[in-house]
Amino acid sequence: MTSDNDIENRVQAIVQAYLADASPAAWHVFAARSNYDGNLQALQWLVDQPTLDRGTALLIYWYLGAGWHVQFTSAEQALSPETFLLLRLIEERYAAGFYNTGHIWFDPHTSEGGRPDDYPKVPVVRPVPAIMLEPVNGSEFVELDPEGFDDGLPMAVAVAIYALFEDSDS
Repeated sequence: MTSDNDIENRVQAIVQAYLADASPAAWHVFAARSNYDGNLQALQWLVDQPTLDRGTALLIYWYLGAGWHVQFTSAEQALSPETFLLLRLIEERYAAGFYNTGHIWFDPHTSEGGRPDDYPKVPVVRPVPAIMLEPVNGSEFVELDPEGFDDGLPMAVAVAIYALFEDSDS
């Protein structure tokens, strides 16, 4: 029987191998459709890539719940310190121009996975920086639900991951 930690490491290796060879559009689909529960390692890998498109960086930022985290001033206060720190990192890098291409269109105000108005009753202690509210007016519109994908991954990659869990039950 395989340990949960071993399976998780193998899942992350498969995901990272896929992402390492994937296109910017594929990264955008992954960021939009992957399950954010337990997926911080892969998202961190994307956020660490200077070739990540500004549209995808902004999508990740809002999908991580930036609107929820305005009520916290530190990682220690947040329910998920890792998410809070990743949000701050994206803000810093985004403002500094770390992500220098903006070919992929993304507007946080029309996003389906996270928007500035998602939590109107949450007290704003630390507002979202103005730059994070601006759309990326890229010329490429990425289809977020392409055929043959599951959880943001091509079916072959998803099947390889599912097999790890089936094998661990044997």
